[in-house]
Amino acid sequence: MDILETIKLSLEGLRTNKLRSFLTMLGIIIGIGSVIGITTIGDALTKSVNKAFDSIANTAVQIYVKSKSSDYDNSELSEGDFLTENIINYLEAQKGRKIDELIYYGAGGNGFVKEERNKEQVSISATSPGEKSISKVKMLAGRFLNEEDVKKGKSVVVISDKVLEKVYKTSAPEVLGREAKIESNGKLIVAMIIGVYKYEEISVMGQSFNGSSSTVYIPRTTGDREFLTEPRTVYYDVTMTLKNPDTIEEDAKSIVDDLNAKFYANNPRAEVKYYSAKSEISQVNNAMSSIQIAIGAIAAISLLVGGIGVMNILLVSVTERTREIGIRKALGATRGDIRKQFIIESIIICIIGGIFGIILGSIIGFVGSNLLKARTFPSIGSIVVAVGFSMLIGIFFGYYPANKAAKLDPIEALRYE
Repeated sequence: MDILETIKLSLEGLRTNKLRSFLTMLGIIIGIGSVIGITTIGDALTKSVNKAFDSIANTAVQIYVKSKSSDYDNSELSEGDFLTENIINYLEAQKGRKIDELIYYGAGGNGFVKEERNKEQVSISATSPGEKSISKVKMLAGRFLNEEDVKKGKSVVVISDKVLEKVYKTSAPEVLGREAKIESNGKLIVAMIIGVYKYEEISVMGQSFNGSSSTVYIPRTTGDREFLTEPRTVYYDVTMTLKNPDTIEEDAKSIVDDLNAKFYANNPRAEVKYYSAKSEISQVNNAMSSIQIAIGAIAAISLLVGGIGVMNILLVSVTERTREIGIRKALGATRGDIRKQFIIESIIICIIGGIFGIILGSIIGFVGSNLLKARTFPSIGSIVVAVGFSMLIGIFFGYYPANKAAKLDPIEALRYE
């Protein structure tokens, strides 16, 4: 009996018992659907997290001061333990060597930009010119803050196109030079608009990472003047971008070790530490991969259950078709022919179940990734693996019933009622 005739015979057997065939396939459908769906949602989650990190330069490093006795509690530290102007000036002098850009923040807060009856909630960031490259600010018109703005404490501001649309209702070039009225905690700040940037919402797992409000940028010295009652003496952390992306960890450690040796060698309470965006991304991706593999493995258990179901139904089928097997053997069918017939029938069940499972998994993955606001389609690799795995299940769990059928004695089979 050739392969095509065997396939035709197997399909006929499945058509004869449609409900039973479907219930047999159900385990395979759920198993493969779960694996593909979870894999796709895992890819979407990783994509969503990486997109959030994409808003920060991958060479960014944050330097901060912590207690030597605790990783989480800095209550024993005094103001003088943090980053002083001397330390900041020392870091500024390192720019152009290992350090590319350096930013430290002034006092900011939340408030509203308003114009007549229009107003929009904003986050006020008092920052340095390096913010543009570290946060990948995309300018639409005008310019970002510069060193002169910071040194002179100018009353200037960079707004988002979201604020432009909601408050000023005009084009980006036309708003440049106008006064922005920023209200925060009962205080009114009036600053000249020097630039407009593109607002981009950053979402992780479908939740906004930067909130519903956009950020307006003012010079850090302006923020300190407007929001602090006394002059600033220390900074709690500093963010920088390093020049060489390939040696971020080594350069960051070198800078921190240098600061500890020069400024904290005799300090029994405090030390300087760092963390980098690159290491954070790597840790998050590794965690996502581990979670994805673990959940995928749990989902794959249903494939095992589905395979057992296939084997069970084929054993029933062998019993029901004992006389048919005896007749075929009496007419000259070999053990190989009988074995091949049942294995092919098992593979067909698993392949058809696999196809429906791919459709189900694609739907689950598509809907789940949309909810995470990171639309993702199943990868070709996961589909190929799913189909291949379903075929292996068909062969593995179909072999025992097929072998049992092949070993039936034709005379005993013909006598079977």
